Amino acid sequence: MATVIKKYSYPQTFFLECEACKHFGLKQRTYKNWLDSGLTIPGRFKVKGSNYYIIKPEEFHQWLIETRLEVATPQNKFHNRKVSLSSSPAVVDTKKGKESGGFFINFPPKTLSKSKKVSGDGLSFPSPRTKGART
Repeated sequence: MATVIKKYSYPQTFFLECEACKHFGLKQRTYKNWLDSGLTIPGRFKVKGSNYYIIKPEEFHQWLIETRLEVATPQNKFHNRKVSLSSSPAVVDTKKGKESGGFFINFPPKTLSKSKKVSGDGLSFPSPRTKGART
């Protein structure tokens, strides 16, 4: 059986680290955790006289495929899991006094006790009175 060597094309010769993460579909947090754990990432070079690194995509991509990617199977931790409905918090409906499985929105009251005028949404406050003005 013949081996197939795939040649990938990249939009540029070098990527900044954040551009490489975006291009290869990685979260920057994951990449940072790899660096913090002491992994040596092939294709990562320091730019002299600056405080940033660049990534050579050919080397990085090959390393990513060989060491970091795995085939998605039903036994993988996050694949094919079912969302349980009991995970959402139960909310008590104050009008009916029973639990419901959805979200409860507490609407503001229609009138406020100290003000005579309330805007339509009930969230704004009346303007402060000026000295000597009558309402």
